[in-house]
Amino acid sequence: MRTRFIWLFNRFDFPRLLILVLLVSPSFIVGAQQVDSAMVRPKVGLVLSGGGAKGFAHIGVIKVLEEVGIRPDIITGTSMGSIIGSLYALGYTAEELTVINETADWNYLLTDNEVLQKVAMEEKPESRKYIFDIPIREKKINLPSGVIQGQHLELKFAELFWPLSSQENFDSLPIPFHCMAVDVVSGKVIEHRSGDLAKAVRSSMAIPTVFAPVRMDSMLLVDGGVMRNFPVQEAIDMGADIIIGVYVGFSENITADDLGSLTSILSRSIALAGIVDARAQNENVDILITPDLGKYGSSDFVSGKEIQQLGEDAARQQYNQLKALADQLNRPFQSVQKIPQPEKILISGVKVENLQYLDDDYVINKSGIQKGDSVSFKDISNAIEYVHGSPYLSKLTYSLEKEDKDKGYVLVFYAIENPRAMFRFTPHYDDELGVGLVTNFTLRNIVLPSSRLLFTLDIAENPGLKIELNSLLGKKQHFANHFFMNSYRYKLPLYTDGDQLGHYRLSYFDTGYGIHYNPGLNHQLGINLYYKHNVVKPQPDLQNIYEQAAFEKHRTHDLGYEFFYRVNTTDDLYFPTRGINLKLFFAHNLASRSEMDELIPRMDFEYFISERKGAYATLMVDHNWYKSFGGFTYNFGVSAGLNTDDPGITGYFVLGGERFGNRKAYRNFAGFNLAEIYTPNYAMVRSNFRVQVLNGLYLSATVNGGVAGETYDDLFEEITDNPLPEYIWGYTAGVKYDSLIGPVQLLMAGNNQDNKTRFQLSVGFPF
Repeated sequence: MRTRFIWLFNRFDFPRLLILVLLVSPSFIVGAQQVDSAMVRPKVGLVLSGGGAKGFAHIGVIKVLEEVGIRPDIITGTSMGSIIGSLYALGYTAEELTVINETADWNYLLTDNEVLQKVAMEEKPESRKYIFDIPIREKKINLPSGVIQGQHLELKFAELFWPLSSQENFDSLPIPFHCMAVDVVSGKVIEHRSGDLAKAVRSSMAIPTVFAPVRMDSMLLVDGGVMRNFPVQEAIDMGADIIIGVYVGFSENITADDLGSLTSILSRSIALAGIVDARAQNENVDILITPDLGKYGSSDFVSGKEIQQLGEDAARQQYNQLKALADQLNRPFQSVQKIPQPEKILISGVKVENLQYLDDDYVINKSGIQKGDSVSFKDISNAIEYVHGSPYLSKLTYSLEKEDKDKGYVLVFYAIENPRAMFRFTPHYDDELGVGLVTNFTLRNIVLPSSRLLFTLDIAENPGLKIELNSLLGKKQHFANHFFMNSYRYKLPLYTDGDQLGHYRLSYFDTGYGIHYNPGLNHQLGINLYYKHNVVKPQPDLQNIYEQAAFEKHRTHDLGYEFFYRVNTTDDLYFPTRGINLKLFFAHNLASRSEMDELIPRMDFEYFISERKGAYATLMVDHNWYKSFGGFTYNFGVSAGLNTDDPGITGYFVLGGERFGNRKAYRNFAGFNLAEIYTPNYAMVRSNFRVQVLNGLYLSATVNGGVAGETYDDLFEEITDNPLPEYIWGYTAGVKYDSLIGPVQLLMAGNNQDNKTRFQLSVGFPF
């Protein structure tokens, strides 16, 4: 009280001074001999409000405080204010905070979407594929508690706070720090004074409906801005005599016309109690800084640099007052001694919390971290990315529990399992295959332990069905049982010189079992045993025009095994900007048989599909390399497929089109329609340039060339004997868009075989 009296005297606040004199005069009489000890330097409290991205203004204010020579003795914060405040309390300087602001990938941190490199190989084809996800728990639809779980954000906090443990006393930090959250169970404001700092800060910014709330004991915590967005009183309770407050919450100069959207009404309604409370808190602030953020909103994280500058500008408008305070405090400015951040720490134990259906050993063994290991933050981060990339966990974070100094830390993983049942669906359109609705039902850890069952159906003009069951094996679960069944039915045109002769219907079915080995997230090799059955049925329009198609149906049966090796280090399934995608495939058909049902049996008549028997082998390699520079992405690809004998038309490679999703035997070949070229052997090269003109909108151009042959000897002769202009060449050019409903493309295509122009349109995620 006495130190605050001295500050008020120097500010010539006589009414408040008179009241304080009356209140403290008895103590002056009693404690006259102690006046020297009472005249200590007042403590400065820095209070940082919430405001989402507008909280970057706090960094600009801190920069000016350092410039005038003020280092706060106490910091309190809410939401974004808790992030900036906690980092400054740990010893990060304004310059270091600026670097974090300018280099952090907020588009990544504020989502749960993993880049493709961090997704397990068996999950890559299923990632970013559906518009609607409906989790099912306890036989009921159970929608998520927030759009964002906060996986990436919490790992970023853990990196910045490394290696604070879950038993920290926040008053013992280089600058004492408290942050605010609200328990939606009890309705109480929660002031975090100790515990896991990363978890405390994460709960302080858990905006309802945007971020999932944070469970802590029996509490369910959300953003402190709901009730206490400007924690001034908490700073005073911590012992602050002088309050410097930075408020970037809702503007007071707001009218009904400013609340014309659903989101603005909802966000203000959620924070209304905090807005009213902030007005009362303002009364206890000695120096209030309110940056004029104008057009910037709470979600403008990409404008962090500009917002920070506006915070600095606002602080400079009160520079004289801040400098006068610094002079009055009369203390040389000294940067906070940053908490020690050792490169590695000793792990004295590993635990897992919150698992219901998976065993703890699944996480521990897969992480590769054991008792006695010395690990860095990067080691833990890589382990989490590897385990989280599997199909079974929607979130995986960690904390450290400090043991005796010589014993190190207990590593505690916090896991949230994916729903055991998930229903997903997405519509799609392709001008060659028509309209469809892809529906998926996924079961995890129900059929078998550590298993995933996919049941995917394309309800479409050209329908398809895919069933997969993966069950992990081994201590570290790098191996997996793989059961599969695929079926689809395509109605496709038969072409000659770019013209359609008519249509045929291809019905395909395969099933089998394999063992797959995953040495990492981006590599997979394995062996499959399979049975395949194909039926080709010419349609009446083809039978009437093309005499060689005058048969009822052609059936094939194949039994064999296949080896494969896949590498995929690209960063996106549809619009990769870097990495490689390699597929090596060898199949040995041990028994192959075909048969034909004729419309009118004829002797020595040559059909366009011939019957065959016997074994044959297939080898295919497909490699794509991606590299970005500036706004451009370049893709170079090579692909080849060989057969040791005539496999029959259902064993041919199918070339043509430029689609986002293709089956094994189907290969993109720009300049032609889907399935325009059938060949038992081929080789091709591909070059694509893509430039981003707007967010998610690209201009794309592709050129490819290749050769085809009836036998692999014919293929090699085509490659070596023919000049390049006589190869098969094709191109596409057009626009592609990475939309919320999936990839969209509109392309113009042509080739050197028929000089006809084609147009290709597709919308949505492929089957």
